[in-house]
Amino acid sequence: MKLLVFAHVPPPFHGQSFMVQQLLDELHNDETIEVFHVDSRLSRDVDDIASASPRKLLLIFRYCLKAIWLRLRHGVNYFYCVPAPGLRNAVYRDWIVMMLCRPFFRRTIFHYQASGVGSWLETGARPWERWVSRRLLGRPALSIVLGDYYHEDAAKLSPRNIVTVPNCAPDPCPDYDTVLQPAQQSRAKALAQARIGGEAAATFRVLYLSLCYREKGLFDAIDAVAEINARLQTKQSAARVQLDVAGKFYLAGEEAEFTGRLGQAELNDAHGPLVVYHGFADEPKKRELFAQADAFVLASYYEFEAHPVSLVEAMAHGLPIIATRWRILPELFPTGYEGLVDTKSPRQIADRLEGFLGRTDEAGLRDRFLRHFTRRAFGEKIRAALLALENE
Repeated sequence: MKLLVFAHVPPPFHGQSFMVQQLLDELHNDETIEVFHVDSRLSRDVDDIASASPRKLLLIFRYCLKAIWLRLRHGVNYFYCVPAPGLRNAVYRDWIVMMLCRPFFRRTIFHYQASGVGSWLETGARPWERWVSRRLLGRPALSIVLGDYYHEDAAKLSPRNIVTVPNCAPDPCPDYDTVLQPAQQSRAKALAQARIGGEAAATFRVLYLSLCYREKGLFDAIDAVAEINARLQTKQSAARVQLDVAGKFYLAGEEAEFTGRLGQAELNDAHGPLVVYHGFADEPKKRELFAQADAFVLASYYEFEAHPVSLVEAMAHGLPIIATRWRILPELFPTGYEGLVDTKSPRQIADRLEGFLGRTDEAGLRDRFLRHFTRRAFGEKIRAALLALENE
């Protein structure tokens, strides 16, 4: 099988580009699938994503010509791409790519890393946009989705087959049992003692690592941290909760609002700030933050939320996680997982934080990562889906 991957890798770094890199790394030197890659990067940075410009249009034509050349030069017969979410400019980009490239390739494979294009066709697209989309994007040979929740959305474009392949991450802490877990247990013991009236102060550190954006639950997490610390102070507890925020801001107005909130009295105590901003976290910084964290929060209600890689990484680190009952997110956790909350519910987040104080990974999230979300598990499922297509 000869597969052309028409998708970009970091930079800019986000879940989609990260997963394309995982795909390429996993299929590198594969004996059954020969991979050709067109790094179709259009955005220089996160701030540039989803915008339209003449520069991007020229790049699209350039990338498409390269894909067609690879088809003719090497006989590549399968075209793999990551479709846009339900954003008009991004869907128009996909139209151009499919119009130019699809006639040259035997079969088209869509690997959805964001949701919403099917719903947009029904509720947001104009009649002529629906017609064009179904002509150019409809009936792919295979649609790969991140969870069962997204089958209905992908089905709107009438694929011949739909398979579920969850996102993955390389194991960031193979020494978890000998290094990270003992440190987590030691901190949990100190926090448990501080919570019930110990004299020594102890800080419960909660990590938010994602795009800094209201719909990702950032401000709900801040409100929850203010709430839980107020409760602990009322109880004269020596425990405190600190939120570590890592990521880039999408909107300048929200960054200004965030900065203004950091100075408020409810987010500072005698030991220092209760919310600490670390900016964009490169790989070493990210590992440091995960190693210091006692819990992870991503209370998202983002319209195009798919399968956040940061949640997979938090599982790999054995952290108790607070996430919302939003789209695919409950699928990632064990049945009845106690860390799920409603969207836009800071009080519920505070309740879960209070419940997690002095505890470690009692739900077995680290084990769940090892069973379902490693790159090896991802690779096995991707190969099976692609080779099944080849064998039809």
